[in-house]
Amino acid sequence: MSITGLPNDGALRVLSLGGSGEVGKNMLAFVYGETIVLVDAGVMFGNDEFPGVDLIIPDISWLAENREHVRGICLTHGHEDHIGALPYVLRQIQAPIYGTALTLGMARGKLSEHGLASASTLIEFGADPVILGELQVTAIHVTHSLPDAVSLAIGSPAGIVVHTSDFKLDASPIDGRLTDLSAFARFGDQGVRLLISDSVNVERKGWSPSEQSLVPVFDRYIRDSRGRIIVATFGSNLHRLQTVFNVAHRYGRKVAVYGRSMVQNVDIARQLGFIRFEDSDRIKPEDINQHHPGEIVICTTGSQGEPLAGLTRMSRDDNTRIHIDPTDTIILSSTPIPGNEDMVWRVVNRLFRRGANVIYDQVQNVHVSGHGYQEELKMMINLVRAHYVAPYHGEPRHYHAFRDMAIEMGYEEDQIVTFETGQMLVVNDDGVHMEPSPAQTGSVLVDSTSAAEISDVVLRDRRHLSQDGTVVVTVSIDRATGEILAGPDILSRGFLTELESVALFEEARQKVVEALAELSTADETDRDIALLAVQDTVARFLRRRTNKRPVVVPVVMEV
Repeated sequence: MSITGLPNDGALRVLSLGGSGEVGKNMLAFVYGETIVLVDAGVMFGNDEFPGVDLIIPDISWLAENREHVRGICLTHGHEDHIGALPYVLRQIQAPIYGTALTLGMARGKLSEHGLASASTLIEFGADPVILGELQVTAIHVTHSLPDAVSLAIGSPAGIVVHTSDFKLDASPIDGRLTDLSAFARFGDQGVRLLISDSVNVERKGWSPSEQSLVPVFDRYIRDSRGRIIVATFGSNLHRLQTVFNVAHRYGRKVAVYGRSMVQNVDIARQLGFIRFEDSDRIKPEDINQHHPGEIVICTTGSQGEPLAGLTRMSRDDNTRIHIDPTDTIILSSTPIPGNEDMVWRVVNRLFRRGANVIYDQVQNVHVSGHGYQEELKMMINLVRAHYVAPYHGEPRHYHAFRDMAIEMGYEEDQIVTFETGQMLVVNDDGVHMEPSPAQTGSVLVDSTSAAEISDVVLRDRRHLSQDGTVVVTVSIDRATGEILAGPDILSRGFLTELESVALFEEARQKVVEALAELSTADETDRDIALLAVQDTVARFLRRRTNKRPVVVPVVMEV
């Protein structure tokens, strides 16, 4: 059985199911012949544009149609935007998962939460290529903001594609493991058809600062602060957490780790030897008050303003264990993900109102990126020497800057290809070009209260509720005749003030009476028909009179 919508013509195809033209939910499908290899399965997090949405994951309906061709899922590292969608993917596609030791440990922890770990096959990358159907995949170690990250070289009869995933060229990484530049050069010597490169920091000139550059900054704050130090960062930023443990130990401070994901990642990384500290260096969050504030460092989640994360709850004072004190120094060791800025600054402002001293990147360099700057991207291009280059993990502005940079390096316009989510690159003897994708692609919205995805209708109603409020219309009718026995009564929340709505709602009531009278005359007294008539009548009337779209909830009671 052939792969839906694709010819078996000796070409290698790269379908973007996520992560192209956007930052997050990374997922690429490499297709050759009868083989599909999936690289990463990531998520994005909801923001104000998606009210009530916890996760945004790639649409994998095309993959599910072709599940028997999926030979493996190869993970580049353990960040949520690369492994967060695994539980949702594995419910529809049974395929072995490949990764490094730490990445698989983090993936196993995530799958355990969903009851899928025991049914999943996790295989560690080795030194030799992994043969997956008609493709072979080689892992190449790179430095990033957590240990054990890799780029992938994907070999096929149509040529080699190098996918960098997220990387930087840190010359002094916290764990001492350098990017394997020689491996990239070896593939360059063999001949690489296409380089798919991280591009999120292409606008930044020069080289990204090393993680080691933060050590003296944390040293100063942890040494000089009289109260507690609270460090907020990503739950998977293990290099940053190692720095905090090292400096805290130097000054005799105990470290408490707060936030479910951060606790889980620290425990997994320590068990596997990727983060090191003494048992005596760590305390439980519930034991914080047993120590003097000057002896404590708290590491917590919430650096992106997530509503339920540790720092956000502290800022609202709804965390019974940790209450913000004016002597606290809070270090926001991250930069906001695009779209999260408003949430982050709301948290920062609440912390200032509580009297804390908040340190963030605009006032003091307390964060370095895990993504390479322009000179690092150039070095990667020069090492790999691919015939074609394609930016990935970036927005259109990053793609534009990457194109300009590649042209300055000597690439021709037709050697630089850009593709966004839902698009497909074809690698064959003619070069690399775009073709229409057979896959229905986009986003699936998920919240924690439902096992099913959130429909467009539900999302639309949530947006209308947040913007225009709700209007409830209650009316009682005679079951036999359809005659109105009570009402209509109209109640609103978040729509208009009571004074503004009195005359408007009186007119709306009359419209409802007229609509139900027409149904009664036509002998259409069915309750479902009456519900639709009430909702449609009121919604149209209010939209016409106010230019607003509140959610109209009809309540029709038959007596």
